[in-house]
Amino acid sequence: MRVWLAWLALALLAGCAGVPVGEPEAALGPPLQSFSAEGRISLRQGDRSDHLQFDWQHSPQRDVMLFSTPLGQGLAELGRDASGAWLLIPGAQERRAADLAELAQRVFGAPLPLDVLADWLRGAQPVLEGVTDGWRIAITETMPYDQRRLPRRLEVRRGEVELRIVIDAWGQGG
Repeated sequence: MRVWLAWLALALLAGCAGVPVGEPEAALGPPLQSFSAEGRISLRQGDRSDHLQFDWQHSPQRDVMLFSTPLGQGLAELGRDASGAWLLIPGAQERRAADLAELAQRVFGAPLPLDVLADWLRGAQPVLEGVTDGWRIAITETMPYDQRRLPRRLEVRRGEVELRIVIDAWGQGG
């Protein structure tokens, strides 16, 4: 569960573009620069399935994401700022790195497309579907927020790994 949790957390915090394959008229945005988001995550690989809640505070300078069980028990904190990236899991040693990409390499021993999802989530991608490094990303539902369209449901798939993210509430970040 801890490696899955770390993967989920890291996947949500970074930010760069994938290769768009959707319709331009289905555009999202304009993108949020600072925000808060609350939601749920479901991760499935084969017969294994995990479900989490998250609370994400984002600004261009800092991200902090808190993860909890569906019943509200705290599981982890993931963050990044000018000093680097960190992952805190109760009862485990803190993991630190210069940035999220390096942290992902240390936690998983392999590069993952972690830097793609934040742009999709904050409405910076102009399309509803894309592919990055073999990972298929699809926004399956959008919602209005503050005179823009943002994702409500996002699915990420590669092989037998499936990640589903549901945003329950967007808010002003800082």
